[in-house]
Amino acid sequence: MTAPVSYTGGLYRSESFSRHALANTSLLVLLMPAGATAQRIPAPIIQTTTNESIAFARYIAWLHARDPFTESGPVALAITAALPGLNKQGSLLAIREVGESERSEYNIIELHGAAIVFERVIAPYLVAQRQAEDVRLSSVLITPRNYEFRYLGVADTGDSVAYIFRITPKKSRAGLIRGELWIESLTGAPALVTGQFVKTPTVFTSGINVVREITFVDGHPFARTTHMSIETRLVGRAALTIIESPLRSDPIAPGDPLKTQSTSSVMEEPTSLSKR
Repeated sequence: MTAPVSYTGGLYRSESFSRHALANTSLLVLLMPAGATAQRIPAPIIQTTTNESIAFARYIAWLHARDPFTESGPVALAITAALPGLNKQGSLLAIREVGESERSEYNIIELHGAAIVFERVIAPYLVAQRQAEDVRLSSVLITPRNYEFRYLGVADTGDSVAYIFRITPKKSRAGLIRGELWIESLTGAPALVTGQFVKTPTVFTSGINVVREITFVDGHPFARTTHMSIETRLVGRAALTIIESPLRSDPIAPGDPLKTQSTSSVMEEPTSLSKR
């Protein structure tokens, strides 16, 4: 997602919706009893539906579907890491599966580069991921329960458009991000999440900036790429790139009712979208 962002502040009003509303209003006039036309008739209250609210509803539906990068079976995991201050690099290629304990297990296929990169960057990242599995999923999902949303505008992504929301955690809790959420218009997928963790995982010692995006092929999620910039006290700045790609042959369509995860508390409170 490298296309420049172009914001639009205007509201979208569906022409077909307006035609139906006008037709319904005309029908009410025809059905009024004689003499009622002399009275003041209150105007009907019509609540318009905007494109960004439709995309947001699709995003909530996406959250109810099984996550293709964590619940679809084996996932290929490629990690590259660097310590620019020390001019050291390293990489790891592994297969991630969920074991009988329902925790992630890693089968390392290749490991290259400096040992200090694996010890100070890659291994702590994997530890942080294991710690994250102990956190209740509903407490960290980007939903109205955990975040305030403010609509910013729309961006042309080349093949489609994305609706951009500023996300602000309601509480300072590990796993929550302050930044932006880009919602793909057709699927509702979180095409891009960018920002900074409000609390740093215990295995790291300073702030973490994160950019996560999903690549689609033929309308299905193909790969998820996460870029992380970590400021540490011991080895300075560390850079991580994590690419996840499901190994299953049949792609998962968003919203597949046969593949539903337990996110019963996703919609525990009403959804409200703030404007700029």
